Amino acid sequence: MARAKVGDERRGQILAAFEACVVRDGLAKTTLQKIADEAALPRSLVRYFIGNRDEMVNVLIDAMMARAEQEMAEVYLAGKALSPRELVSFVFDSLFDNDTTNGVVSELWLLAQRDEVVKERLAKLYERMQDEIMSQMALAGFGRSKAARKRVAYALMSLGYGDASYKFLTNSFEQKGALKQVALGMVERLKAEGQKNEK
Repeated sequence: MARAKVGDERRGQILAAFEACVVRDGLAKTTLQKIADEAALPRSLVRYFIGNRDEMVNVLIDAMMARAEQEMAEVYLAGKALSPRELVSFVFDSLFDNDTTNGVVSELWLLAQRDEVVKERLAKLYERMQDEIMSQMALAGFGRSKAARKRVAYALMSLGYGDASYKFLTNSFEQKGALKQVALGMVERLKAEGQKNEK
């Protein structure tokens, strides 16, 4: 059992180094040697735990999926339907608030334009996130239809991801607040539609 724990710790260490390299140098310039140097480990050990280039990309996507699943699981553990404000906060301040993940996603978006497998995996990740937002809306009774919830979930994700992307260019605190107000307005309208439907 101790061996498995050491293996998990080593993979975590290598993943953190890999993400740091991707954010700093870009995916195209990230090599096994750079990852090894960042992790202070032999290159052979990095290759053993991460594998070839395709496997490395899959490791990145898996890490992002695990983070998103963890964020979404925490919402479920709370055991209550989110208010419009809590839902907006979940999207802006949880799903899209990890600078490392956002930097890695930016690199993977570029790769996805040329690589169908990466494109499909990223699409599944974002579809899963959208489904979770829609589930939270349905749980809270927002909207008249699944299609309405889907449109608003898509808009929330677009605003959240867009805000996270701009963060690398400028201090967007004021803009983030304004975007959150726009998002809140959309969710509150959707909530009002659901309440009308109940009457």
